[in-house]
Amino acid sequence: MKPITWPDHLLTLTEYAALPEDRSRHYELQEGVLTGAPRPGTWHQRVAYSMAFELEDVLPDEWEPICGMEVVVEERWPPTVRVPDVAIVPTRLIDQDMQMLSASDLLGVVEVSVPGSRTLDTVTKCSEYATAGIPLYWQVDPEPSVTLTDYRLAGDVYRIAWRGGGRFTSTESVRMCLDLELLGHRRSGGVP
Repeated sequence: MKPITWPDHLLTLTEYAALPEDRSRHYELQEGVLTGAPRPGTWHQRVAYSMAFELEDVLPDEWEPICGMEVVVEERWPPTVRVPDVAIVPTRLIDQDMQMLSASDLLGVVEVSVPGSRTLDTVTKCSEYATAGIPLYWQVDPEPSVTLTDYRLAGDVYRIAWRGGGRFTSTESVRMCLDLELLGHRRSGGVP
């Protein structure tokens, strides 16, 4: 597989969508600038998929969690496309086999922070997701122990509804109780 050639200009959504598939990096579009970070490691993926499994169990039928889907956060020039670790998406859009989703359709997103992504996740993406109107943003930080920050939309900014480790309980939008320490552990027989 040949890596993509780096563009010498700000990309449009059409140009971004037309890029050849390249699994060597985790690509996103930030204000028209193509960014490429190292692909997430296995532990990161386990945490993201654990969150998706937990959400699958508690979401109503009209919503589903999906991992690694491109989301248009800003369509106007210069555009921004993010790939949240988990997005809470209307089932009808999944049934339509969409290639890219609009942030305005989402109930929430989850980002699992790793070294090199903390500022991006806690400042940049937090601001972008709030401006795009995504009601719920959960940022999971695995170090030094697993913590979760529960951001809730208030106007066009997020307010922290809860931050901590141990057991997280959500009673708004998505009702769930989650033992954060179990996120990094293998699910046995499909049950944590």
